[in-house]
Amino acid sequence: MKFCKFCGVKLEDNAVFCSRCGKQLEEEVVINSVGINQTNATCEKSSKSKIAAGLLQIFLGGLGIGRFYTGHTDIAVAQLVVSIVTCGIAGSIWGLIDGIVILTTKDFKDADGKIME
Repeated sequence: MKFCKFCGVKLEDNAVFCSRCGKQLEEEVVINSVGINQTNATCEKSSKSKIAAGLLQIFLGGLGIGRFYTGHTDIAVAQLVVSIVTCGIAGSIWGLIDGIVILTTKDFKDADGKIME
């Protein structure tokens, strides 16, 4: 029995694509708590770089550039508005902290839910 890591739908053992979200699946073998091999399906990785997103946030985070890059436009617009209202002070601090969080988070995902590497 397989599950799509992206949307969680139950899949056939021989499925190549998710029936709900349509993402191409990769096979990975996981040993569960009882010690039995169990096959899980995972969706493809993001084509975007986590390092690029983190550095964009650190250096241009007040403008929300790193979040625009990852597709999180709501957060990016909020960072831009905060920067305008506070003359760049709070937006830059927010961008610096957000960039560090992006770089240090193990499974940071883009707006499509794909894990960035």
